[in-house]
Amino acid sequence: ARDTEANYVMAEYVWIDGFGGLRSKTKVITGVSLPASIESIKARLPVWNFDGSSTGQAPGEDSEVILKPQAVFRDPFRGGSNVLVMADC
Repeated sequence: ARDTEANYVMAEYVWIDGFGGLRSKTKVITGVSLPASIESIKARLPVWNFDGSSTGQAPGEDSEVILKPQAVFRDPFRGGSNVLVMADC
């Protein structure tokens, strides 16, 4: 859907893994009035989690790692109101 017809944005969470490489995963944020401002999207971004055992960030028996949004930018690859979310964990 075009930017003005959809009611969601894709937020690509990006972080540095335990080996110094980049990792990312996408969260679909629904119920957003478009076009959306960075501030309105930022207010809706949740703390998120992932399995850190495969990224060298957690042991296998306790592998949940929490991603905390730190900075939000327009996504130059997807365009529209979609965003890149720089996160730490």
